[in-house]
Amino acid sequence: MIKILAIGDSHIPRRAKNIPVQICDVLEKSVLNGKFDYTFFTGDVVKAPRFMSYLKKITSSEVLVVVGNMDYYGGNRDAPIYQHIEISLETKENLTVGLTHGHQINPRGDHAQLGALAVDNNYNILISGHTHKEEVVLTNNSVLLMNPGSVTGAWSFVASRNPSMIILILNEKTGEIDVFLHQYEIRSSKLREKKSSFIFKNKTIQKY
Repeated sequence: MIKILAIGDSHIPRRAKNIPVQICDVLEKSVLNGKFDYTFFTGDVVKAPRFMSYLKKITSSEVLVVVGNMDYYGGNRDAPIYQHIEISLETKENLTVGLTHGHQINPRGDHAQLGALAVDNNYNILISGHTHKEEVVLTNNSVLLMNPGSVTGAWSFVASRNPSMIILILNEKTGEIDVFLHQYEIRSSKLREKKSSFIFKNKTIQKY
């Protein structure tokens, strides 16, 4: 099994002071049975050295970070616009996971443009941020779009303002993909989890 964390848009300290304890608790519980293999940070870190160090501590392989439009005010301005990894499955297929902040997309968060960007770069999965709107969407051309929202619940024009993140579990033997969207609902003070299941087969992602 490969465990991937998708997280981002912390906007510390400009729009948020710290990571909510409820999100930290989910992360702590998630690594009790093993660290994340990869962490994908969608950008707009701004300046959060302690949290970024923590993410490296709970990730066994690599923390991939991209630059966000607000990172030019912080210490992440030299990060690339795109990152990706390629995972070889036992089915003899390769799954490519891409990462970008998404501020080059207008209107922001547009699924058609994000899907086209993924196809152009041969990404099967594209993780992006910028909107702070958490969502998991399978496009008509079989690209899995994932936006983990804002880990701090930082405001944006379309956001719920509830802190959120995504954990993806990939079965290397079968190509099965389970996506867990974790969200802390501030109004009700409840943690919510939404699971979506897919399978990567014949070079495409399908609902499972």
